[in-house]
Amino acid sequence: MNLLQIPFSHNCIKVRKALVFKGVPHTTEDISPMNRTRVRSASGQGLVPVLLDGPRAVCDSTAILMYVEARHPSPPLLPSSPKERIECMVLEDWVDAAFMALTRRLAYWKALATPGALEDLFLPGVSGLKRRVVGAIARRAVRRRFRISETQNRRDMSEIRRVTTLAVDRLGAGRFLVGDALSVADLALAALTAPLWAADPRVREHDAVRELLHWGDGILGREFLSYYRSTSPS
Repeated sequence: MNLLQIPFSHNCIKVRKALVFKGVPHTTEDISPMNRTRVRSASGQGLVPVLLDGPRAVCDSTAILMYVEARHPSPPLLPSSPKERIECMVLEDWVDAAFMALTRRLAYWKALATPGALEDLFLPGVSGLKRRVVGAIARRAVRRRFRISETQNRRDMSEIRRVTTLAVDRLGAGRFLVGDALSVADLALAALTAPLWAADPRVREHDAVRELLHWGDGILGREFLSYYRSTSPS
């Protein structure tokens, strides 16, 4: 199996952790956010992650997790109880809906406000005039694609407090969202909240945000969070 990925993408982190957790032999192929030619030629669309398994291309992180679970069921990432399995998938869907775009916007807001930060992510190893020109294009594209603005950021600062509080309340005193073992819902929550390490430090002043981020550290392990944690050591 070969995973086409953008290394700092939270959806790609989610899939990488699942593959490692299950001990699935695989390679990773890094894709430039500014050049999706390889992804489109392999899968017919431009989003990552894409899992290539022989001639088959599986797109969308949740679909990839289900595919890997079917091919490599042990150790499981879905509960054995039908009721808990349904609950797990409902929670995974909620995490995607509640956190995916929200945490990306908050992280990109900080990157756009920090000279060179977005270029370091999108254009590693590129310097000089090309970095300045392509970096300006990338900044405009990110603002437009994710609808980033001061007004939206104010809304996002409020919303992240609300949804992290819900997630922390759901966890309660437990380690996992469903049952007593790691599941795709846990991977989704840990990975999709990880960009908050790279957001404005004021985001992490909220108790629920801090608690959820440290919980996610324990789920993913810091080696999966280097792009985010390197910008925020605490």
